Amino acid sequence: MSEEAGSVFGLNVLEKLRSAYKLDYEEFVSKFVASVTGSPFKALVATVLSQNSTDKAAIKAYKSLDEEVGVDPFKISSVPLGRIKRCVRVAGLSDSKARAIKSLARYASSSGDPDLKSLMAKGPEAAREILTSVKGIGPKTADVVLVTFGVLETVPVDTHVKRVASRLGLVREGAGYEEVRKTLDALFPAPARHEAHLLLITHGRRVCRSRRPLCEICVLNDVCRFFAIHTSTATRNAVSRVRAKRVG
Repeated sequence: MSEEAGSVFGLNVLEKLRSAYKLDYEEFVSKFVASVTGSPFKALVATVLSQNSTDKAAIKAYKSLDEEVGVDPFKISSVPLGRIKRCVRVAGLSDSKARAIKSLARYASSSGDPDLKSLMAKGPEAAREILTSVKGIGPKTADVVLVTFGVLETVPVDTHVKRVASRLGLVREGAGYEEVRKTLDALFPAPARHEAHLLLITHGRRVCRSRRPLCEICVLNDVCRFFAIHTSTATRNAVSRVRAKRVG
């Protein structure tokens, strides 16, 4: 796909997703915590908790940690790891998440920048490099927070985003994080990449599900490779007739 064709495709996808969904930021734990607290540190903790979990469970874990310990780097640094694990258990993977949160708290509390606001001011490359140097903070977690605070313009890739991109035929099976991210960045205009990230997640949750995707009602089925390959001719024809009536 040429650069020009990719841009047209990306704008088409954005328009279709915008017409289908009204974003509710409370469904995205990182965005929700960032909007309520204004703290990059707290948004990072929330993002760690959301890894391989639902945002609903992550919010419960975040509230539990806040009530029992406090989502504060000095407080988290001072309590035993086991206590953090108990607080975040509802989000799953409590051992690895507790360790990542503990590492992040140690960095933040010793950096002279406990909220990490000064880190955000260093710019996208420096901030991303520093964040990913903290044990347990990977590229996706760093990108989500950097995008949320307007430091970086990219499309962070979670399981929903990757699944939708793969089914649309935009990336190869087994493509890694950076390959998918850069492919999507090339499709969507920079100012719309955060919105595209949230819309793709919403689409993956509601329609382009891992099991039993709702292809017949998908607003992207006319540009989707998965729909073309994995649905019957009768289904595709029926969908085409419905689409033609809407246009007419």
